[in-house]
Amino acid sequence: MSKLVHLPPLVGVMTVGWIMGWALPEGKVEVSVAVFVLGAFFIHTYYLIFENRGHVFEDERTKRISEIAAVRTIQIVEVALAIAMIALTGKLSDPKFAGAFAAIGLTLAGMLFLHFILRHYYARVM
Repeated sequence: MSKLVHLPPLVGVMTVGWIMGWALPEGKVEVSVAVFVLGAFFIHTYYLIFENRGHVFEDERTKRISEIAAVRTIQIVEVALAIAMIALTGKLSDPKFAGAFAAIGLTLAGMLFLHFILRHYYARVM
């Protein structure tokens, strides 16, 4: 199968990004959300049609590589957020950094909580 099969979704993503880039600064949040949902639906349906016709986009090796990459990404982001929290600890007396510290802390806590919940869920399911 030709790599050109990925061209329509790429154009779709570019179009969605362009429209959202125009709509958000204009204050048209509804338009950007609608375009995002329609774009996601288009891409999902596009690949679903090809999969139903018997095309294989992802085999077991590709899925495993994606899983490993996702885990490494999460680990790197969690370490980077922890380092950012440590770096901001000394600047908490400055009100500008208090909000950033809280946002980073909440993001890190949310990621860790979600990670543990999903690990528990998949440990039970699999």
